[in-house]
Amino acid sequence: MIIANHPELGISVKTLYNYIDQGILLSRNIHLKRKVKFKPRKKENSSITNRAVFAGRTYQDFKDKHCDEMDFVQMDTVLSAKGSSKCILTLYFPYMELLIGRLMNRCTQGAVKAEFEKIQKALGSSFEFSFIFPVILTDRGSEFGDPESLECGKDGNKRTGIYYCDPMRSCQKAGIEQVHTMLRMIIPKGTVLEDFTQWDIRKAVDHVNNAPRKRLGGRTPYEIAVKTWGLETLQKLQLRYIAPDEVTLSPKLLK
Repeated sequence: MIIANHPELGISVKTLYNYIDQGILLSRNIHLKRKVKFKPRKKENSSITNRAVFAGRTYQDFKDKHCDEMDFVQMDTVLSAKGSSKCILTLYFPYMELLIGRLMNRCTQGAVKAEFEKIQKALGSSFEFSFIFPVILTDRGSEFGDPESLECGKDGNKRTGIYYCDPMRSCQKAGIEQVHTMLRMIIPKGTVLEDFTQWDIRKAVDHVNNAPRKRLGGRTPYEIAVKTWGLETLQKLQLRYIAPDEVTLSPKLLK
């Protein structure tokens, strides 16, 4: 209301909120009826500070190059509750709703790069990696702040293209956000990942991938992936079949 009624101030709503939060004005956060109800945002997962990495890799670049028309992949991380530095690197294929999960001991650029190297080694080469992961869309978390090390393997060959969503626009990778809700049925928010192993994460992911999807006509992501890539590739990606009646999407799966 203040900004709308006083355009001569020449500031944005966010700037006004910042002034109030910093104590520059006489008004305080307690005077903002809605803000006092909100919990402060968690800041464990900091954003990329080197803005140079976004050159040619923004969401607009992603759209301009028609990458959204390709079989692109969405990437994110699922963090542990306080008590562990471990996290889960997630890779999601929207066109088949398939999920890959890799447990990392730390949520860092080096850890993400190491997982990319493991996946490429399992697939066989940068060419095979590029076939499965031609383009990757992710957020601006600091763990994804070294795109060049992800785009090219140790052999120097380009294996993928990294693009970033706009700030605060998780809707631009809505698919992976939605599949996280399924993963959270097995690993609820507030779970400490310290005692989890890659075997636990793989088991959870397998059950998510073998749950039928309405958008896939009642078929499962695993079923679509087998027809698309073949069983050998899924074995290299450490993905396996779970019988329909054995699929469990609850915490008891890992107990």
